Amino acid sequence: MMRRGVVLAAAALIFSVPTVSEAATPLQEVVSIELIGSEGTTFEVNGRPYVGPMRFTLHDDGIALAETATIEQYLQGISEMPFSWPREALAAQAVAARTYLTRRLLGGRRGDAATYGYDICATNRCQVYRGLQLVEGDGGDRWRAAVSSTEDMLILYDGRPIEAVFTAMVGSRSSANQDVWGSAPVPYLQPVDSPEVGIAPYAEWSFSIDAQQFVQIVRADGLEVGGELIDIVVDDPPEGEGRTELTIVTTHGTDSILAPDLKGAFNRYADVLYPGSMPARLPNGKRLPEPFLSYTYEISRTRRPARAHESLLPAEDRRGRDVLTFTGEGWGHGLGMSQWGARIMAEEGASYTDILGHYYTGTTVARAEELVPDEVVVGLIDGAGEVTVTVYGTAMIRVNGVFAGVVPAGTWILRSSTAGLAMFNSDAESPVPLITRRNWPR
Repeated sequence: MMRRGVVLAAAALIFSVPTVSEAATPLQEVVSIELIGSEGTTFEVNGRPYVGPMRFTLHDDGIALAETATIEQYLQGISEMPFSWPREALAAQAVAARTYLTRRLLGGRRGDAATYGYDICATNRCQVYRGLQLVEGDGGDRWRAAVSSTEDMLILYDGRPIEAVFTAMVGSRSSANQDVWGSAPVPYLQPVDSPEVGIAPYAEWSFSIDAQQFVQIVRADGLEVGGELIDIVVDDPPEGEGRTELTIVTTHGTDSILAPDLKGAFNRYADVLYPGSMPARLPNGKRLPEPFLSYTYEISRTRRPARAHESLLPAEDRRGRDVLTFTGEGWGHGLGMSQWGARIMAEEGASYTDILGHYYTGTTVARAEELVPDEVVVGLIDGAGEVTVTVYGTAMIRVNGVFAGVVPAGTWILRSSTAGLAMFNSDAESPVPLITRRNWPR
């Protein structure tokens, strides 16, 4: 990577900027730019509005963007459950989301969070966060009410926030963490019944695929198999005693895959290798939302008759097709609270504490203000070559932590360059230097 250099570039619209003489000491590269909005200012990135402050940092692989938000602002931006759902289901979701966040913050930053300087990501790898986008729309007041009415409420086990994972739907029964993650049993993440069959859209599902296609999918995911499928051997421990393993035997080799990992293999490669046929269609004509929905499934193998055109072949060549049928339950990892289960329980009169107590067995729901931090840094983007931000209002700008002026309303581009992190107005044909010969604090 080329050495990063000296200046913050921006349009001349930025004002109140300190200057330094040409004789100033050598410059430190610009590695961070922070925009702090005045009252009422919002920022838009990728079509989504945020309150900020917004912090852009430069890394070897590009630009990272993070927003600092209060806990309640963050929770209002969560997009994990339709706002039209029952009030008690929304309240259960708000408490689960707050608990999940609090536990993450208490555990400290690791992995990408430590690398890019945030507490929690904004995708389904953590919790889906979209800033002000949804809460300012239809039903947003209902979600605001769910967040505010449960302020500082957490799900606790032995006085500490739990790993409050949740999933879209589990079917008839949730899963044990040791059966999905292979980790030591967690008392509050053990199987419980869920009232979804016949109500939730993917409480039960099924699809079929040619055995040859199955082999190609798992081969694309790295298994040492190929040719024709000979056998699938299933090592399936009783519930709560660990993960199921599939041993796949083909004419070109034998390899094994954990049953939970098969979902990932299908969702990475099935629709790439077989577009149009994957995700499969249900009997009602609708497609599954993704090729493989959950970790809870059974496999059956049948042979279908030869296709019509094969009737022209000699009898010994009319082989038919080996077909694998996957019959499963639920959508998601299957651990913790089922969101559809919460909806159904709420419609049947359950309170949010009833819902949480059912899915997280042995826990209590209590106000724990002393455990809930005041703010959170949310990772929105990382590894970007450039980021475009629209400022609605005005914002103070800090460069490498030092006040550098005020940004007026407009659309701005932040870009990685040999001069460090550059910022300029989107209407400018080229960046106009804002600060030169600045000795940024080391």
